[in-house]
Amino acid sequence: MELVSNLGQFVITLLGFCLSGIHYLKSRKQAYFLLTCFYGCFTLGSLYWTLYLLLFSRTPQVFYVSEFGWVASVIFLSILQYALSSTEERNFPCRKAMIALVIGVPLCIFYCTFGDILSNLLWCGMMIAVSYHAIRGLIYARTQMGDARKLQYFHAGVLCYVMAEYALWTSGCFWPGDSIYSPYCWFDLLLTLCIFALLPATGKAVQV
Repeated sequence: MELVSNLGQFVITLLGFCLSGIHYLKSRKQAYFLLTCFYGCFTLGSLYWTLYLLLFSRTPQVFYVSEFGWVASVIFLSILQYALSSTEERNFPCRKAMIALVIGVPLCIFYCTFGDILSNLLWCGMMIAVSYHAIRGLIYARTQMGDARKLQYFHAGVLCYVMAEYALWTSGCFWPGDSIYSPYCWFDLLLTLCIFALLPATGKAVQV
């Protein structure tokens, strides 16, 4: 089941890479270029993981190969957030964005008890930063009128991605992902859907 799940994730992210790349070639907009890089890096990480499962029928022992791709994808997502934001949004005071820390820090401590400390610090640090900017951007966008309000869909999409990642990691601490009845399997599917949803969400943001 893990192989099927990862293969599906590879296909969906590859599709996202192709579609966002086509949008970039047509529009030459920076947002689509960054989104293409996001999908491309995630796809490469999923490709290695899927091929390893297919060839050796077990989880990769050197998981850092895939993590390089996945970490790079989050970096491009963060750059995309910055590229789509305005100076006013970046300077917008928002205490509610601290929710990212309130949720992220305890989860990071929890994850460190199960796995590699450095890896968890890196991942949770990135998720906290991305979710912080997404919450602030979402609240700011909802104060706007007209097309500027459409940015809320992008920020909401990023938040869904972050929450799906947290749910996947948390379920992985308790359940294996080798059964269709495992919550880990379903959260992995949810993550894939959230990743693909960033494409139409970015499309709405680009219209601003």
